[in-house]
Amino acid sequence: MSADTLTIKLDPELLALFRRYEAHTQITAQFYIDELLAKTRPTLQAVVEALDEAAGDPEALAQLFGRRLASLMQQQGDQVSA
Repeated sequence: MSADTLTIKLDPELLALFRRYEAHTQITAQFYIDELLAKTRPTLQAVVEALDEAAGDPEALAQLFGRRLASLMQQQGDQVSA
């Protein structure tokens, strides 16, 4: 996997579902997944940062994750408001 490309193998049923969705909406699977990843990035970032800092402590992980996610969501909200 290169730094800017990810290949996802879709099972036939999911591929068929995306094709049907695209037929109705003209939204490709790639665009749908790109948007999904953009929307969930704050969660992924909060998890990774909390894991980095928690050093294996589950209680610390939960607290750090909550704080990180709240902070990232606040930043995202501030950017939308600006």
